[in-house]
Amino acid sequence: MLRTVEAEISTDGTVTLLEPVEVTKTSRALVTVLENGDRTNRGNANRILEFLRNNRLPEESRRSREEMEAQILENRNSWD
Repeated sequence: MLRTVEAEISTDGTVTLLEPVEVTKTSRALVTVLENGDRTNRGNANRILEFLRNNRLPEESRRSREEMEAQILENRNSWD
């Protein structure tokens, strides 16, 4: 499973994760270095997930699995 978490890298190469990460065994990671920029809009995956849990779509706006599969198939077939 792939997960993305935000981290900071100090000038000596030390990587500090900015949100908790739970792993069940020693794991590998890929690091993408970004330019320093405005950090006031920094995201947090846990806050987003909490927001989604607390702000569910109304039942009438939800599609069934079959409706979603039909929409995906229709979109795939329209690519030609």
